[in-house]
Amino acid sequence: MTFFKTLMAAAVGSLVTFTTAAVAQDDYPNKPITLVVSFPAGGNADIIARLNAEGLSQELGVPVNVINVPGGGMIPAVMNVLEKPADGYTLFRWTTPSVVIGPLVRNAPYDPMADMTPIFADETVANALYVSADSEIETFEQFIEVAKTKKMKMGVNNIGAPPHLSAVQLGQEFDLEFNNLVMKTVPASLLGLVGGQVEVAVGQVGSFKTMGDEIRPLVILDNDRKDFYERDLPGVSTVGEVFPAKNAATWIKGGVAVKAGTPQAVIDKLVAASEAAFTTDEFIAQVNNLTAYSWVIGVEDTTATIQEGIDLYKPFLDELGLLAK
Repeated sequence: MTFFKTLMAAAVGSLVTFTTAAVAQDDYPNKPITLVVSFPAGGNADIIARLNAEGLSQELGVPVNVINVPGGGMIPAVMNVLEKPADGYTLFRWTTPSVVIGPLVRNAPYDPMADMTPIFADETVANALYVSADSEIETFEQFIEVAKTKKMKMGVNNIGAPPHLSAVQLGQEFDLEFNNLVMKTVPASLLGLVGGQVEVAVGQVGSFKTMGDEIRPLVILDNDRKDFYERDLPGVSTVGEVFPAKNAATWIKGGVAVKAGTPQAVIDKLVAASEAAFTTDEFIAQVNNLTAYSWVIGVEDTTATIQEGIDLYKPFLDELGLLAK
């Protein structure tokens, strides 16, 4: 009889726990949500995150508060999310360094493909090759001719970052060698052109909007043309258009994810809210003032998109000896 009572009590307890969890998922969200950003306030990543927060807040009916956790190779920001319960109340604004480059080059205490569930990707960036406006090099073909005669000083933001990997691929495809000068940030690399510290630099296609007539774009470091190339660098060809047999690719994207293990009902609500908030012309126009809009929605498609970035950069990092062992 005692055993029967104990069994019944356990069964009732499990039923209460299950029912409470189910009610909590049905009731989601019923309190403010936090969106963690791994960059400082004021940059493009932060601004886009705040647009995300505003849109999700309107759709979900609760405040979505952005907190910035910069530094530490983005590990503190990621762990800030992974150390919270998997309940959908802590979201993460992921970017290429946090889900692709960082985990590949260092023994990070997380696996983005196992520990996170991506909800969507909404921005994309591509790299471009620049010289100073007063350079004697006016075309990409002229650059190739000069670069074959000497090791040009190449400005990149950081070793292993996407601009550096674009420079590596450029060297591999055209049998060129560069003296890379690490300038910490993409704007600093381009300012290095103006100041004469470097002869050529890898920036982003949108960099031209901020540097204006101080720099000259030579080529977009991509195989295929994207819609936003003509908006940001009108009349500038891609590597694939100039040399169809050569390869050039960039994978720089961002989006939102939750901790793996978040209930499916919560993920479904976040996906639906994201689709309602971020496919409007008004939102796309706001993002396009900062970067390019590339919408991928849902766990499966967004996971496949992130895997494309890993597959692109892993061989380059391995060849450079930067792959974490």
